[in-house]
Amino acid sequence: MDKKIASSLIFFLLLLFLTYLLFHIVNAGLVSNFSDQLSTQVIASAANHTIMLKTSSDFGPNQTLELYFEQDFDLSLIDYTDIDFIANDADLNLGSSPGTGSGSNLGVTVSGQTITFTQNDTDTVAAGFNLTIAIGLNADYQTQGDKQIYNPTLANTYIISLSGSFGDMGTISVAILNSDSVVLTGSVVPELSFALRNTADTDYSNTCSLGTIASFGISECSYRLAAETNANGGWQIYIKADGNFRNNQGFIANITESTEVTEGQEGYGMAISAGNNIIEAGDFNTDDTPIPSQETLLLKTNSVYNYIQGETSTSSLIIHKAAVSALTKAGIYNQQITYSIIANY
Repeated sequence: MDKKIASSLIFFLLLLFLTYLLFHIVNAGLVSNFSDQLSTQVIASAANHTIMLKTSSDFGPNQTLELYFEQDFDLSLIDYTDIDFIANDADLNLGSSPGTGSGSNLGVTVSGQTITFTQNDTDTVAAGFNLTIAIGLNADYQTQGDKQIYNPTLANTYIISLSGSFGDMGTISVAILNSDSVVLTGSVVPELSFALRNTADTDYSNTCSLGTIASFGISECSYRLAAETNANGGWQIYIKADGNFRNNQGFIANITESTEVTEGQEGYGMAISAGNNIIEAGDFNTDDTPIPSQETLLLKTNSVYNYIQGETSTSSLIIHKAAVSALTKAGIYNQQITYSIIANY
């Protein structure tokens, strides 16, 4: 053979080979936006996978798309019922084998470390489509997935790759960890405050003067109980008197329960106007009530309570009342009342 002809033939064959190789390299493209989000990255844990990618080649009739999980991922429990295949937001039907005709199943098989999707004999998922492959309990299109892939037992970086006869390929890595969560702790300091305030809630006050008590009227004095807490169960306020409203000559009798302080009749008691969401306990929810000498629950809340200074709706008004008759002995009367508070943390 003439050397010139032989050289031309070799050049032609080389050109033909390079053209063939270039054609297949172009058609065997790399996928883009390839990722895998795991529901947990903890070693030996069952995890959902949400795999996302954008194809550069058509996934056409009878072609395969393969996902390979590196050794130590355990795929043995899953099948096609635990998988969703979504192309541009449209769920495709899956089955154990590929179907016949438009809209029929993609076949799905799981063998060892590989999940293989086989296109039916008619349809094509076009190049440039965004694919989402959900594996595990997050698969819910045809059947709710009930099995998951188990993570490797050793913390390391592992490979997941994509290939298949449709021509595209891609590789990603996922980190498997001993722990993928942080235990966060913190504390809120328990708070409880309690104050005796004047009637208008403009200042502190711990006195209450009934002034001159005459038989032709009812004498009153008042103050406020202001309490707040961040305790979940709220607070409780108790009341206790050191005895009767008295002097050296005697005392003004307490009214009896379910009665009221009445002009011209000797009697002494108290009334309460509770703030918003404050509960008057026991017998104190009536108009006038005798003041006990034993520590007794007076007011309570059942949850966190916020007192706002100057907003009288967030505190409780205590009103002391006294009336006398013509037979009540003269003198200066007094009584000491003690309040105590507890928070229910």
